[in-house]
Amino acid sequence: MSPVVIILWIICGIICAIIHKNKGYSPVTGFLWGFLFFAIGLIVVLLEKTKEEHDMEMAEKKGLSMGQWLAIFLGVGILGIIIFFVVMSNL
Repeated sequence: MSPVVIILWIICGIICAIIHKNKGYSPVTGFLWGFLFFAIGLIVVLLEKTKEEHDMEMAEKKGLSMGQWLAIFLGVGILGIIIFFVVMSNL
């Protein structure tokens, strides 16, 4: 892999970290968005609402947030995989 590509990934990660921090979120998460997903991460961070807007929206809305739904989905999926392998190992 070219050093230029790695430098561009790091620069995109730093830009996303700064934007994410200014919106009230963790700069580490912003850096990971930019570093791992490059242009898609930059778009996600730019389109994301500020922390205050998100908190006010969630206070008005009754229900689960997207992050909570994702955690439930991943938890059920991991549990299903564990059960599958336990059942298959007993056959």
